[in-house]
Amino acid sequence: MSQNLYKTDEFSIEYIPAADILKGDFLKCKTSGEYVRAIRAFKEVYERVLPRYTFWDNTKFRHIITPQEQKWTDSFLNYPGSQKGVTQKVGILVSQDVLAMLSVYEIFEQGKAPLRPGFFSHEEQALEWLAKKEDPVAPLPDHKPSIAIDWNKEKAKAVIRLEMDAQDLPYYMARFKRFLNEHDFLKKNLLLFQSLTKRERKILSMIIEGQHNGEIAEQLFISCETVKTHRKNIMRKLDCSGFRELVRFGLFL
Repeated sequence: MSQNLYKTDEFSIEYIPAADILKGDFLKCKTSGEYVRAIRAFKEVYERVLPRYTFWDNTKFRHIITPQEQKWTDSFLNYPGSQKGVTQKVGILVSQDVLAMLSVYEIFEQGKAPLRPGFFSHEEQALEWLAKKEDPVAPLPDHKPSIAIDWNKEKAKAVIRLEMDAQDLPYYMARFKRFLNEHDFLKKNLLLFQSLTKRERKILSMIIEGQHNGEIAEQLFISCETVKTHRKNIMRKLDCSGFRELVRFGLFL
């Protein structure tokens, strides 16, 4: 038996005591204002209830959450909630609006909150997963998507078609977007990487693996001072100021 704790024509919140689930239902959400009002309402109820599980019905969700709104959601709701150490799982019913769901996925993918939600196409699946005490980690897709390629000889174009379960779409869309971002990085920085000598590329790979100057020197039969010089030259040529920036060049290796 659920208890209705909040309701407007845009958003409703109910609590399921037997399962300790707080459920937010987007009755309609196409604008930034509707989204922000819903998140503010959910936080107010969440802090009163402090549920073990949260469940979002996004089947009617159509708003593409902006990067600024994603950061706000993480800092306003998700991260503070995770710091309380109460909520163990987050379940989300997916919308047919692909870009809207990808924007939801990115909140958790890029945010500070240590939460990885489970995405589902049916409420029964979500509730079953939330109720499993021995399965705290959100499920990864069980199957790889089937791939088909259509050729257009006249235009010299190819169309790749992927078929997958609806709940797996946010996961694969995020991976595809990451792939495109990595491709952009490769295009932008190819000339920088090509400026490295063969020896510098080898040392770069060893640095990215986490090897220290002494280890690199021993394996390459050179002095530590030589390794330090190579390291400085690599950082200069790749226009990097720290290790985090340097690691991305591992895409070339």
